[in-house]
Amino acid sequence: MTYNNITEPLALNRDYIEYNKLDEEKIVIQEEIDDGSKKDSTNSISSTSNDDYELQLDDEKSLLEPASPTFIENDPKNWTDLRKRTILIIVSIAGMLSPIANTIFFPAILTVREEMHTTEPLINTVVAIFVYLMGIAPLFWASYSDLRETRRKVYLTASTMFVTSAFLCTFVTNVWWLMILRAIQAIGSSAVLCIGAGTLSDIYIPTELGTAYGLFYLGFFVGPLIGPLIGGYLTQYIHWRAIFWFLTIYGSTLLLVIYFFLPETSRPKQTSKIPLSKAQSEITLTSLPPQKSYNPLAPISLLKYPNLTLVILYKIWVTSTIYVQNILIPERFAITYGLTASQVGLVFLAPGIGLMSGSLIGGKLSDYILSKKMKKSGGDYVPELRLHSAWFGSILIPLAYFSFGWLLENGVYFVYPLITMFLGGFGTLMAFNPTSTYLVESYPTRSASVVALNNFMRALVAGSMSALAAPLSDAVGTGWTFTLMASGNVLTIFFLILVYFYGKKWREKIRKEIPK
Repeated sequence: MTYNNITEPLALNRDYIEYNKLDEEKIVIQEEIDDGSKKDSTNSISSTSNDDYELQLDDEKSLLEPASPTFIENDPKNWTDLRKRTILIIVSIAGMLSPIANTIFFPAILTVREEMHTTEPLINTVVAIFVYLMGIAPLFWASYSDLRETRRKVYLTASTMFVTSAFLCTFVTNVWWLMILRAIQAIGSSAVLCIGAGTLSDIYIPTELGTAYGLFYLGFFVGPLIGPLIGGYLTQYIHWRAIFWFLTIYGSTLLLVIYFFLPETSRPKQTSKIPLSKAQSEITLTSLPPQKSYNPLAPISLLKYPNLTLVILYKIWVTSTIYVQNILIPERFAITYGLTASQVGLVFLAPGIGLMSGSLIGGKLSDYILSKKMKKSGGDYVPELRLHSAWFGSILIPLAYFSFGWLLENGVYFVYPLITMFLGGFGTLMAFNPTSTYLVESYPTRSASVVALNNFMRALVAGSMSALAAPLSDAVGTGWTFTLMASGNVLTIFFLILVYFYGKKWREKIRKEIPK
């Protein structure tokens, strides 16, 4: 039986879409071996070619109908749309926790420093530690998740850490304890950044995954928008400790929701042989071997795979551009246009709305273009097809930020820099959605580790670039600063082009090197 239409209904089994719709499937035989009163059915499935891959099944029950596709019993990809949407909503709301927990503290920095009689470097260290641990901690969570094949345990453990530390912050009286407890909050809240993406790859097929990631990252980018607003009002009208009461309540609610409504999504791995053809089992055949022992640095070893490294380098430079922009906005807009602190805060809505719009539109567009390309290629799925939807955003990004730098440098009417910031944010998520999805789809057995590696490199490099933003702008000017960033964006587009043309070849080479 051949399935050439990628929009086959769920009843035809989502596994066939994920594993590239087997060209042939034959039900060979059912034997009756009981004493006359019972029947025991045994199925063997043959294919035109065998590439030594075992598709995992819960058991070896016979198929219901001769023409029905085989599926993994209770496979998360076969769950109902309602159940999947519920998981997506929970994970998206949980994904807001880390950025909210980070940015909600910003408006209280001066108040806390005065009340605790500490110095500016120390209070800034509290902020810096949170940011860096947001990038480092996911390595530990992802390594454990991929090794133990669990998402749920990580969610529960990390949420408990976050709630406990947030609650203790409401009683803290010195900056050192605040620093320690904020570090624990960063570790706990960061788990969703990698495990959430892994969860979505567990339950969605490729032609749905882009839209799901769009909604997931929408929640991630809403956090930085509402975090400072919540923190500012709580600090001004109640007390800065109310920030941590809010985070305690938020985290506790999430913990209860996860405990009662979020099931384990890690896919079962029992054995039943179903040979797949090489072209049709593209995703699974290029999966990396599972971890044999717990190693929190294991995700870093993934940098040896060029298709991952080049995509991550592209994303790092784009993120660095956004960090540089965010660092320069307060001073440059205040000096150039005479804006007050509250007005400068509103300026951040422009890139924020752009990011949100790009996340929503980019996800749907990514899935649509993937579907069209799969139809054109006869239904076969190759992860590199996902990159087709990244070209528009990747071209828009350098154009927008180059324009932004020189408009701001020359003091052009402030509306125009706002428009370019919106376009820059929009283009960023239009490019990030397909590239992020590509990273996960390339090596689904290590999806959490791949996302953790991406977050780690982003925090390490982009965070450091943000420290260089002001000195660089003072030395060469805002226009030339963003000319440099835009030039880097153009250069790294060629990384995506290399992955598009050679990614499949690299993944096949990796597969040959994996011991059978």
